[in-house]
Amino acid sequence: MSSDSQFPSAPMIGLHDRKLDGWADPDTGEIAPGVAVKPGMQVVDVGCGDGGYASFCARMGANLTFIDIQEEKVSALESHLKAGDYVGEIKGLVTECNPIPLVDKYADLVMSTEVLEHVADPERFLKEMVRIGKDDATFVLTVPDSRGETLIKATAPKVYFQEPNHIQIFTPEDFRQLAESCGLEVIEHKYVGAFWAIFFLLKWASSDDQHAINEANHPMTQHWTKVWQEILNHPQGEDIRQSLNNAVPSSQVIVARKRSAD
Repeated sequence: MSSDSQFPSAPMIGLHDRKLDGWADPDTGEIAPGVAVKPGMQVVDVGCGDGGYASFCARMGANLTFIDIQEEKVSALESHLKAGDYVGEIKGLVTECNPIPLVDKYADLVMSTEVLEHVADPERFLKEMVRIGKDDATFVLTVPDSRGETLIKATAPKVYFQEPNHIQIFTPEDFRQLAESCGLEVIEHKYVGAFWAIFFLLKWASSDDQHAINEANHPMTQHWTKVWQEILNHPQGEDIRQSLNNAVPSSQVIVARKRSAD
């Protein structure tokens, strides 16, 4: 973070943006708008990564199964969550999800955020997630949006679009068709993250470090976070934010329900 207090922190701006979009809301218990996590629910997080959303579900009292291909991430998250005072069951699985080692119709809620773009066969992968969902289970899925991906191609390092990174690019039509072809009924399809799309376009113009999101790397990213803060402070800020999200989203979100076999 810059030592100059006039510049806000990019991670904090991003977290505030997520809150405005209604994600991981402790007041409502919703992991995403309209998707409440309740005590005793069977929740599966596929591709949990560092476990931000999994941790929220544990705090809400769910029985939580979290999955990742990276053993160190699963082990670290399992240790962290089991040290907490949570009422639900906590279980970590290391797997490539071919298949997922869970029985059919296991979960009430299945989440997978920013994962499908990394896999060679997204349809097979998603069908396996659908298999473990109960009839009428809720699914929360996110992938990078093609508009944001096209934007950052101007400056992103080539490795960003190579294995094990983003090897699939989804237009909104692609993503919706994928969900429906795998047995899901789309309830909501929306676009988020314009802040990050433009942030990374600017960041990679000055650095190809994929892991650094510190806006102190370059004045462009410093000033962009300041501009975004000013947008949020404007009387029409939310309208501007939503307009930018719809125009250049970094991610798209689908909330869906598993279609009953009947």
